[in-house]
Amino acid sequence: MKLKGQTAIVTGGGRGIGRVICLALAGEGADVVIAARTGKEIRETARMVERKGGRALAVKTDLRVERDVKDLISKAVNAFERIDILVNNAGVAYNKYLVETSTEEYDEIMDTNVKGIFYCTKYALPQLLKRGNGRIINIASEEGKRGVPKLSVYCASKFAIIGLTEALAYEVGGGLQVYAVCPAGVDTRMYHSIYSDVPTLKPEDVAKQVLALCLPETTLPSGSSVEVYSPPVRVVF
Repeated sequence: MKLKGQTAIVTGGGRGIGRVICLALAGEGADVVIAARTGKEIRETARMVERKGGRALAVKTDLRVERDVKDLISKAVNAFERIDILVNNAGVAYNKYLVETSTEEYDEIMDTNVKGIFYCTKYALPQLLKRGNGRIINIASEEGKRGVPKLSVYCASKFAIIGLTEALAYEVGGGLQVYAVCPAGVDTRMYHSIYSDVPTLKPEDVAKQVLALCLPETTLPSGSSVEVYSPPVRVVF
């Protein structure tokens, strides 16, 4: 129980990678605040955490809306009195050529994938800095390191996440550690909405890396981007 007494916020925690991250953190003793737009899904994740013996709070949140994020942070602190870990996992994608992408689709991708991280990080930072050894884990992608046809806007959002991670690590310095996790294709609903093949990674592979970065023995320098492939999964302990 290496995270006993700590509180983690996980965005996009209603299903897929986010849900498994919630369960992994709870398995090490963390209290988990689960955020997403779909209330039914985050409540189910909360029940799964509680069945494992953990404490959970489901907060329906649209990360694109600043007041929603402020409310998320406030409810997390009111429930558990602290924030130690922020996992910015929520993301959306459209499989379209740039010329076919509407302004509304562009806004949804960038507002969820980038602005959502900006809001969550900005309003969680005062609490995280109080702890002196907090963690921010941003879920990027291998598409944040190379461009992929028909995913131009999604790639732009994931490149932005890596840049934000590196810059923020310099800004905060000290004990607060900031990382980006860059998985290859993961077996999730979003992946299957884009591709027809079967990916090699499972959500558990990504969750294992996220958990490793949250543990006190992690020595990876803040600002690092960690790639996750299968096989093998590159895990830092």
